[in-house]
Amino acid sequence: MSHERIFAKVARAEFVGRDAELRRLADYASEAPERKLFLFAAPNVGASEFLRQAYDELFLRRTHAVPIYFAFGKERSDLTSIAVSFFQSFLQQYVAYRRVDPSLCRAPLTFHDLIDLALPTDYEPLTSLVESFERERVAADELTFLRFCLAAPQKLAGASKRKILPLIDCLALSGESSDSKLLRSVAAAFVGRREAAIIAGLRRQIPGLIHAGEADLDAADTMHIQSLNDHDAGTLLDTLTRSLQIEANQQTRDLIVQQLGGSPFFLAALAQSSRGKRISLTSFFNCQLLYVDELMGGRMHRHFSTLLSQIAPQTQTRRKLLQILSESRLSETRKASVWTWKKRLGVDGAELERMIDTLHVHELANSSGATIEVNPEPVVWLDYLAAQYRMEVSGEARALTVANTRLNSLKRAPQAMRQKYRRATALGLQSVLSHFNCQEIPASLFDYKSFAAAHAGDTSEAINEALDADENTIQLPQIVSAVDCSTLATTVETEVGRCVLGHGFEAGEYTDKNEIAWIAAEIDSKLEVGEDVTKEWCARLGQIAREAKIGQVKLWLVSPEGFTAEASRVLKQHHGYGSSHRQVELLTARLQSDQTTPPAAGEEYSMVIPMGLDTELIAAQTVEQIARRMKFGPEAINQIKLALVEACINATEHSLSPDRKTYLGFRLEADKLTITVASRGVVPANLFGQKSEATGNDKSRRGFGLKVISKLMNEVEFERVDDGTQLRMTKYLHSSAS
Repeated sequence: MSHERIFAKVARAEFVGRDAELRRLADYASEAPERKLFLFAAPNVGASEFLRQAYDELFLRRTHAVPIYFAFGKERSDLTSIAVSFFQSFLQQYVAYRRVDPSLCRAPLTFHDLIDLALPTDYEPLTSLVESFERERVAADELTFLRFCLAAPQKLAGASKRKILPLIDCLALSGESSDSKLLRSVAAAFVGRREAAIIAGLRRQIPGLIHAGEADLDAADTMHIQSLNDHDAGTLLDTLTRSLQIEANQQTRDLIVQQLGGSPFFLAALAQSSRGKRISLTSFFNCQLLYVDELMGGRMHRHFSTLLSQIAPQTQTRRKLLQILSESRLSETRKASVWTWKKRLGVDGAELERMIDTLHVHELANSSGATIEVNPEPVVWLDYLAAQYRMEVSGEARALTVANTRLNSLKRAPQAMRQKYRRATALGLQSVLSHFNCQEIPASLFDYKSFAAAHAGDTSEAINEALDADENTIQLPQIVSAVDCSTLATTVETEVGRCVLGHGFEAGEYTDKNEIAWIAAEIDSKLEVGEDVTKEWCARLGQIAREAKIGQVKLWLVSPEGFTAEASRVLKQHHGYGSSHRQVELLTARLQSDQTTPPAAGEEYSMVIPMGLDTELIAAQTVEQIARRMKFGPEAINQIKLALVEACINATEHSLSPDRKTYLGFRLEADKLTITVASRGVVPANLFGQKSEATGNDKSRRGFGLKVISKLMNEVEFERVDDGTQLRMTKYLHSSAS
């Protein structure tokens, strides 16, 4: 069964890397939520498309609540136009969902059309709401009218006794000032109310919305939408090049993923530029040629130019802003004081605060209150900034800027690939530290000298047996935050992924006395690391600790082949630890012992649910968990759930069961899941014979029938048994329904 696109701009099969987040959002919507869900999105990671995909998913799943999607646009209309647009969109989506007709969501319909299309049970509340809308549009001022329209979902939910779940995209509101009428009205309608809602915004924008709505973040659920990892970003780029018929290879794919930082927006922009200019992505030269063209006048250029124009509408102010940002970027600390900004920009306090806030929210700069620091990521931003500075501030000819930018990007390409390969071979110390949680660990895993003396030449099995019997242990701290040292504003240069700072508490006791930080660093060496290199690294990590104003600190150095005896003495003098790669691998295996096991073949489960009261949703949640454990894909899980829900609904609506119960069975095999849906009593002879016709007097379009359920599952068998009927449905693990 294919996903029908309603608001999504990308086909579900091409929407890569967000399956886990979509599952979590769908689970949230299926659990009759009372709490809000905030989506904290990094810039340029496709959060708006994620919300559109989520709406389409919820429409298909038929959850207990009616989903309503709305995105506030970048183009600012007057408040009345925004209010009308929201009300019209909300009403159409409500009617479309109730009639199970996604085409109505975007059809050109009048209010009169929508009321005519409404189901009989919705006719009266919808008519009343539209009449109130017409009165408010004539009588109320624009702010009151806006607030009325934004509150319409809650009003209809109360009148119809149906739950409504708004999905609100606030990303385009990131440029609104904190006292904006629109922002405060949106916050009051969706953030400040107690009703459930899904609200998406930039991760530095959400706290402002919560403050404007006077809400409590602790009383809400949160989800973070980040850039794609290297694997998912590569898969997305492969998908884009195939669909756009662009020639590419593995090497250029890896380069592009590294250069664009896993941003779906930037990846799509480069792929579309390649298609438009008919330049293949088969060489580093071609990739950088397209990349610089994008910076100078393509989608990437328009993205950053639009942001800067929004931040500084006046040309002269924008030129000064470019100058301050560029000069700060080239300084040792990448920072400048707010006082310096105010003096050089020549704007009043309120305007300066707005400009800094917008830069901060979009993560072009980091504001700490007293200073502003240019954000070193993404690289695309720094390249754009450097190019614009050359042309608009230094007055360099455009042709020369293009040439210099191409030269710099080509020189940087091999370096970016070397860094990628080094990150790929790194141990992942950030992940290791993140798993520290007061475990008791053999002390020899942190002491290379004693480990090498005791286990030289031993197999991993023998070493683990000895470690299990070792009574000399240390208790790890509870690490509450682990960050890469390369992200810290320090004078010590470290390589991404190879130096990590972890903050936590000894023994999990949250007191000043027990507060501790671990600084771990990975050293490259083909031999055991010697005394001089160890001293140098201890000094480096000590400097990081001083700049971070850390009190109690533990140093931990890691090298492939360990440390010499002299180096071990240096570590002991610094109360530090030293480990080889083998020790870290053994440690990691002990920390990551909470792997889930798949269900055993032949397992069986059964449950009995009462008919009606939406209990089929409970069955759907149960089968979803079973299917996930069996490693079914998201599409197959949706098919299984929908088939089960339809079978349960048909049993409820048509069975003459005396006990009003549905009996469910789930049998798990190595390659398939078999579900039985049984009920007692007499059923009409044509229950599964044909698809029911949806009419105005029908409760819904339920009663899909055997033909449609057969499309969802691989095998379907309906039979009469002694005391009733039974439907048996089978889904194979490695095949999809037709």
